Amino acid sequence: MLAEPPIRSNLREVCLVEPALRDRLAPPAGERSVFDLDELVRGATEIQADMVLGVVVTTVEYLTARIDQLWNWVREHPEFDLQFIIFSDQAQAAAAFSPLPAEYIHLVLPKNFESQHRALGDIFNNAFHNLRLRHEKLQLQSRLALSSQELQRITEVGQAMSTERDFDVLIELILRYAREMVAADSGSIYVIERGKGGKPATHLRFKKSALNLSAGEFLLPIDANSIAGYVAMTGLPLLIEDCHALTGEEDYSFNFEFDKAHNYYTKSMMVIPMKNHKDEVIGVIQLINRKRHFSHKLSVREMEGEAVIPFSDRCVELTLALSGQAAVAIQNSLLIQDINNLFEGFVTASVTAIEQRDPTTSGHSFRVAEFTTGLAKAVDRLNSGVFANDRFNIEQIRELRYASLLHDFGKVGVREEVLVKAKKLYPFELDAIEGRFKLIFQLAEKHYLNKKIKYLKNNGRKGFDEYESYLDREMAEKLAEIQEMLDVIRNSNEPTVVEAGNFARLEEITRKKARLPGGELIPFLRENELLSLSIRRGNLDQKERMEIESHVSHTYRFLIQIPWTGDLARVPDIAHGHHEKLDGSGYPMGLRGDEIALQTRMMTIADIFDALTAPDRPYKKSLPMERALDILKLEANEKRLDTQLLDVFIESGVFRIIEDQPPFEE
Repeated sequence: MLAEPPIRSNLREVCLVEPALRDRLAPPAGERSVFDLDELVRGATEIQADMVLGVVVTTVEYLTARIDQLWNWVREHPEFDLQFIIFSDQAQAAAAFSPLPAEYIHLVLPKNFESQHRALGDIFNNAFHNLRLRHEKLQLQSRLALSSQELQRITEVGQAMSTERDFDVLIELILRYAREMVAADSGSIYVIERGKGGKPATHLRFKKSALNLSAGEFLLPIDANSIAGYVAMTGLPLLIEDCHALTGEEDYSFNFEFDKAHNYYTKSMMVIPMKNHKDEVIGVIQLINRKRHFSHKLSVREMEGEAVIPFSDRCVELTLALSGQAAVAIQNSLLIQDINNLFEGFVTASVTAIEQRDPTTSGHSFRVAEFTTGLAKAVDRLNSGVFANDRFNIEQIRELRYASLLHDFGKVGVREEVLVKAKKLYPFELDAIEGRFKLIFQLAEKHYLNKKIKYLKNNGRKGFDEYESYLDREMAEKLAEIQEMLDVIRNSNEPTVVEAGNFARLEEITRKKARLPGGELIPFLRENELLSLSIRRGNLDQKERMEIESHVSHTYRFLIQIPWTGDLARVPDIAHGHHEKLDGSGYPMGLRGDEIALQTRMMTIADIFDALTAPDRPYKKSLPMERALDILKLEANEKRLDTQLLDVFIESGVFRIIEDQPPFEE
């Protein structure tokens, strides 16, 4: 605690004399009170004062007989500063009166000097003068030492506040340090609620109270209806000696409802504005009930009495010094918040813009971020196993979240038709096939119609009905065969998560030809179409897959262009490896095992899980969670994914994070 020393408003000068000398020494003592030394030491007499400067007058015989008792009493009463005048028949050195310190011995006088009242009066005055000088010297030394301590403490406080990143913790630090500095029993912190669109602030936001650190925040108008609002409005410090002595004529008003609600008694108060380098008020420190000792817990009765003292001008100086540093710390913290909010907005806008190019994957990056950070937090909670020593602080979780959000940022460099390709065939390719089959249907129907016409020309109506029925049955079978081939093509066009397909049948269809009226033969299915439909897994051919896979390299090249701060420096590297596999089969670098960062391995699991379960991709069906987890386990068993991380992902229930979220947000 750095509160200034209590003001000695009650300093007394007294004479303490041996009982046998009391009557004879009254005249030299002058107007000073004379007390019986015996009675004082026994406790029969008490001197009411914060500090006592006393001249002790005694004979050598009296002092020698009681010297240990007197010294013990002196040590137990530090509020007494004493000088001894000793009467003796022979000269005595100050050291002869040990254990009394030599500086306590003012003079040793002959016994016959007792009658020299005038000279004795001068000696008394000199002794008291020495005591006053010594007292003033001690006070100056105390204040000098305290000023040095205050300066050092304020410097330490400034350093502590400048390194604190958590805004709520910073506010608690400011309040605690301010209370300690001036021995305030309670207090509150208010921060200016910044106006939107550059408009002037109109409200203070209550942030923290020493009486209830968990109290909810609320807004307070910047006006004279409250003391904090008044100080924010005027920008000037305010000292109130006794809130209950306010007349109601002041420019501000005090609300007694707080005291009633919290069983408290607000007496003295000091309210200090916190100002930034532009001399703008950015907050208010309100300190309540200055105590003599900070560590002492006040009762309501003590608050109503003399235990609460007014805040002094020195308190104002100290708190203003603190508030200046607090304002810088708050301003820096708010600036960091603004930068973070700005960057958060940039990241969100970037992810949204990328996903707008492929609306079918909308929400994927946000879900991957939720799964990945959830897995990191689950690992952080572990106290045993392979991840017992792996810890993730707030900054690292934030770094991982940004890497997850931006892991597909490079898709901006992928052609849109490839990016949004939903089937194995592009829509125009399927349209061409279906148009061709429409022509094939027509050719088949025309073929059988020509047969009927030819029969009629050659044979007339005789036997035509039977022949027509035969041709109709044959045509129906042919058309059904053609339809079956088209159905196979359509079914084969659907992507699959695992390797599957009717590849032999597709090759048969490709070998079939249809003859145009001019004699030209056209294939039911072209070779390039066969290649696309023969994709065994997913919907992309090798060239398209390489183009999609290039998004990882694009992501890295884009992200390394951003001047990341130190706590986000690994975002590009973490995002770069999210398609790497432990067995080296991943891309783009073919990393193996521990070459892949732990955070990246987390993201890989999250990315695959969401790709398997996401309901928004037309080129694949959404898999149930259990089936998706089975596929992840299969990948882990084949040494592609981290088995231990997958166990944490499953056992901690991280995969249910999205499922557990409410469907609507306010």
